[in-house]
Amino acid sequence: MKIVSRLCLCVAYYFSVSVFIIVSFTINLFSFLLIQLPCSGVFKRPLRATLQFLFRRWAWFMGFIRVLDLRTPDKTELKTSEGAIWIMNHPSLLDGSYLLKFVTNGTCVYKREIGSNPLYGSTAKLAQHIPNVGGADLVREACEALKRGEDLVIFPEGTRSTQVDVDRFKPGFALIAKRSGASVNVLWMDSPEDFMTRETPFWKVPRLTATVKISLIATLNPTAYSSPKAIFAEVLKLYREKGEACF
Repeated sequence: MKIVSRLCLCVAYYFSVSVFIIVSFTINLFSFLLIQLPCSGVFKRPLRATLQFLFRRWAWFMGFIRVLDLRTPDKTELKTSEGAIWIMNHPSLLDGSYLLKFVTNGTCVYKREIGSNPLYGSTAKLAQHIPNVGGADLVREACEALKRGEDLVIFPEGTRSTQVDVDRFKPGFALIAKRSGASVNVLWMDSPEDFMTRETPFWKVPRLTATVKISLIATLNPTAYSSPKAIFAEVLKLYREKGEACF
């Protein structure tokens, strides 16, 4: 019976991954075509809303077929008129999808390499997410997005890592927080080490059902800190404490 159950989960996993790849590629292709238009900016909000809808349906579907058990904070379903900064550790390939599932009108800061990715590149550009190039321009664009009421999603590590290494954290989010006055929501994600991580290729079936839990560690008010350096130090402290408790 266990063999049959495992076989069913393997089939479900490959099917769900195939659906994700096909849908992502299709949206990226349409985004590539639309971004050529002079009025491509009008597609930003509809595209973001569509992506959130699809991410939510995909997460529900993954739960229905028992491939993924995704748990997110309830309070993040609520959206205020002011933009906030959301930062999180980055163990898996799907972390951006998890966050954009429940962060409404989120603007992601993404790696330069994603701009040429056949699954995400054109979609990220058409949705007007922000590439992590050009320090001053990045900070300015991020502050402008927050001022418009958009939420900013940042992975301070800059790349996937199953072990949270705070020494690799980049302080850009702290400068953005201090300049914009936006609060910083510090998130922690618990995720299996074999589910869409850098160490395990996506074609290799992980242990299923994979449980992914995102929790809110703290919300920091930038006005309570004297400088971006102080905000950055507080975030490093929070992640060190959480990492020591989990690993």
